[in-house]
Amino acid sequence: MSVTLDILGVGARGDGIAELDGQRYFVPFTLPGETVEARPRDKRGEGIATDLLAVLAPSRHRVAPPCAHFRVCGGCALQHWRRDAYAAWKVELIARALEQRGVDALRFEPPLVGAPGERRRADFVLRRQGARVVAGFHERASPLIVDIGTCIVARPSLNALLEPLRARLAAILPDGAAADAIVNETDSGLDLLVRPHRRLDLSLERRETLVALAEHADVARLSWGDRASAEPVVVRRQPLLLFGGVGIEPPPGAFLQATQRAEQAMRAMVSEWTGDAPRLADLFAGLGALSFGRAGKLALFESDRQAVASVDAAARRLVGGKVTAERRDLFRNPLMAAELDAFDAVLLDPPRAGAAAQSAELARAKVPRVVYGSCDPGSFARDARALQDGGYRLEKLLPVDQFLWSPHVELIALFARTPLRSPRH
Repeated sequence: MSVTLDILGVGARGDGIAELDGQRYFVPFTLPGETVEARPRDKRGEGIATDLLAVLAPSRHRVAPPCAHFRVCGGCALQHWRRDAYAAWKVELIARALEQRGVDALRFEPPLVGAPGERRRADFVLRRQGARVVAGFHERASPLIVDIGTCIVARPSLNALLEPLRARLAAILPDGAAADAIVNETDSGLDLLVRPHRRLDLSLERRETLVALAEHADVARLSWGDRASAEPVVVRRQPLLLFGGVGIEPPPGAFLQATQRAEQAMRAMVSEWTGDAPRLADLFAGLGALSFGRAGKLALFESDRQAVASVDAAARRLVGGKVTAERRDLFRNPLMAAELDAFDAVLLDPPRAGAAAQSAELARAKVPRVVYGSCDPGSFARDARALQDGGYRLEKLLPVDQFLWSPHVELIALFARTPLRSPRH
């Protein structure tokens, strides 16, 4: 049985929201103002998930999706939305989250909107099916894999890796076996980590096949296994990331900002907003992408052992000992207010869960400026309210769309305890 629905808006997951007879419905691939026919499928939260059958009255903001895999591939949800309306919706996600938490916000900076072909990181899924290997991404809400020809979101170098992966992994994976291919485009070439879903030992023949893959696809480094215990099988060039002119050698499968353009924009905001602060703490620092290379003293805090080792190795190559890296679980052991007061500015860029415990300590501290990078408006708004209750004001906010055509939006924001001294700061 199908229902005819009027789409009222688009929710945080990217699905259209409709209401009929007191019941809420979630309809994928729809836009505000549209009338659609949908088939109810199952209960989801406070509503019912549906399958879209037909768009009876399309929005003027509807456009033709540019990718042939759209609606099947689970990677994109919003390719059918005109760019300006799509960008405004992502900004509204942030504004709505702040309003719900009662956070006072000034006018946002113009958003940085993603563009096709600039994602420099991908997690491809591979599965051997008979004599061939399928390579791509999971279907929407399914364990099945979409065999991708070209992902229009990804960098050309990542797309060029798909065929070599299919050809070479057919000789390594047993029939039915699967693996993830986590690939980062670094400043010295592709860094590839192949992670089998089940334990698979590497024979000499399999190693030789991986070496041939790296040679054929011009991979800088190819590693095998889980990220925590990955074995570099071949290193043709050491992967290198340049942050503020400082070279960092990342561990296999390292977390990177999804696009270099977004990383550079956020680095610029950190530089502008922290100004000449002589002492900066970078919390949830990762590899220091947003802070490494700045003037003054820099203290990085990160829980990932491999990331800390990479940052520490780079710091030891610098003159003057101005950079330190400490391994610390900031969820369980946040920097306390007294520790934070040793710094002139604090930068934090936590995972999606946010930084509730650390924000509570920041609210008690006297640090003049806090720069907060976030990949989740909800957890950001919660932490922003804690900072506001502690006496900080949200002075500036830049929305960042790194995950093009997805429902995810990121941001970087400045909180200050005292009035900004100049328009630059």
